[in-house]
Amino acid sequence: MSESPLIQSQSPSTQRVPTSSPSARTRGTAVVIGTARDVPRALEHPAVGAQWFQVCGVVTVAEDEDATTIRGQSDALHQLISSHRASVVLVAGPLGTAMMRAASDISQLHGCRLLAVMPSEVVAGHEPLVVWEGDAPLVQLAAHRRTEWQALLKRSIDIVLSATMLVVLAPLFAIIAAAIALESRGPVFFRHRRVGLRERAFHCLKFRTMVVDAEERLRRDPQLWATYREHGFRIPDNDDPRVTRLGRLLRRTSLDELPQLINVLRGDMSLIGPRPIVHEELEHYAGSERLLLSVRPGITGLWAVSGRHRLAYPDRAAVELGYVRTWSLRGDFAIAMRTVKAVADYGSVSAQR
Repeated sequence: MSESPLIQSQSPSTQRVPTSSPSARTRGTAVVIGTARDVPRALEHPAVGAQWFQVCGVVTVAEDEDATTIRGQSDALHQLISSHRASVVLVAGPLGTAMMRAASDISQLHGCRLLAVMPSEVVAGHEPLVVWEGDAPLVQLAAHRRTEWQALLKRSIDIVLSATMLVVLAPLFAIIAAAIALESRGPVFFRHRRVGLRERAFHCLKFRTMVVDAEERLRRDPQLWATYREHGFRIPDNDDPRVTRLGRLLRRTSLDELPQLINVLRGDMSLIGPRPIVHEELEHYAGSERLLLSVRPGITGLWAVSGRHRLAYPDRAAVELGYVRTWSLRGDFAIAMRTVKAVADYGSVSAQR
């Protein structure tokens, strides 16, 4: 028998598997992912023979774990799941920790069950459950459930609270706007292009805390640009000559971010979520960019209340993705309470000075 084209190359590839229409016994369609060495044992697994699921495609992965390779393999998995509306991702064997994490994230993004032929990696957040016993055990690592009603409730809360806060805080908006206008010429709001839900670009609003030509100065000054990149796409206030005196106060109190309530009302952002990022930052989320961008960025979030000024990449990426992977309304409420406490603690310290 000639060797299957699925296992002739170690390079990342995808293959559609022609099959008949799903039978009544079939529990869904599956995409297999694994190395060329492991894919055959997944295709020959007894669960496939018993028509637990119908294999609709294969992603053959390389055995190295560089970011470019992982991104390409994740894209291939995403495309196959999307085109076949697969409900199961079957891991054929060890993928490497980073690739397994990416495969898990893609599975969560699509609401797929993640099954694995043992031995395979188990990463944080997985809850292994044996679903096929015997000589070739099959383990369910995660059963991702879609939570449309929770997402709808979250959006409803965002609309009600942001609209209410914009009305209540209107006098404070006017005072800050007047102070900015008195200190320096230029617009009251600063609009910065960020990447949002489903990779849609939007202008994130802030009260202007820098000189008008701040962006041009950043691009012109190689040393300033290097500092910006080195500190995770931000410059410490004390090292940034573009920040105004009033701007430093607004930043320390986070009042500069109040205009993002408008972004929330528009649907660009949420009250709570991963902080908005620029497109260049996506390189730190290799293989998991789509999961990060499956939710709206937030005014505050887990990274923001976990010492954001002390957490740079890659730690920031781990925190932000951890929020998305374990998201719940209860978790959002806890973050909201931590945010209130952080603001209150800052006010208490400032009052004692």
